[in-house]
Amino acid sequence: MKRFMLPFAAVACATLLSAGPAAGAVIISEYVEGSSSNKAIELFNTGSAPVDLSSFVVRIYFNGNTTAGSAITLDGSLAAGEAWVLAHVSAAFASAADKVSNAVTFNGNDAIVLEANGTVVDSIGQVGVDPSPEWGTGLTSTQDNTLRRMPQVLAGDVDPSNAFDPATQWLGFPTNTFGGLGTHVVVVPEPESWLVLFAGLALLGVACRRRTARW
Repeated sequence: MKRFMLPFAAVACATLLSAGPAAGAVIISEYVEGSSSNKAIELFNTGSAPVDLSSFVVRIYFNGNTTAGSAITLDGSLAAGEAWVLAHVSAAFASAADKVSNAVTFNGNDAIVLEANGTVVDSIGQVGVDPSPEWGTGLTSTQDNTLRRMPQVLAGDVDPSNAFDPATQWLGFPTNTFGGLGTHVVVVPEPESWLVLFAGLALLGVACRRRTARW
């Protein structure tokens, strides 16, 4: 599920500037660190084209380690504007997940990194740091909570070694909140009106000059 704020139509002879993010921009959109095996990671494609997930890997770094303790290779395709859920095989919501694995085991002090073709595209936590017991505070923390990406966040945290404060990009919910898994809302900002108008007028001028030259 996605939500776009569409820009207004440009003037005659102009083409509308795209307000959307680049094709194939996959982010971690939800994180569930619930009781027992209720663990999940939701991905969302903010781009305009489907993404082959077979090149994606979720790596989990336990207790401040700098070497991943587990690596889960993904599969399937993620359509533009759609969400995809990876869950523990014994999670209460496992039947609704797109992929389940026994390796989806993490706690509040474990960093999670999403890679595509060996390149980091998003992360949660800070690799090499054990916050004991969590990053963040209250509901907006990585232990015993659900974190949902803010709608305006369209790109991932590609530096898993930097300091992590979930309050800057995430909304927090109580333990075992997983009713929203499988859907996500993003808000694509409208371009500045003067920019669209300027581009439209520029294109209009080019078209008119070409027509004058033919005459």
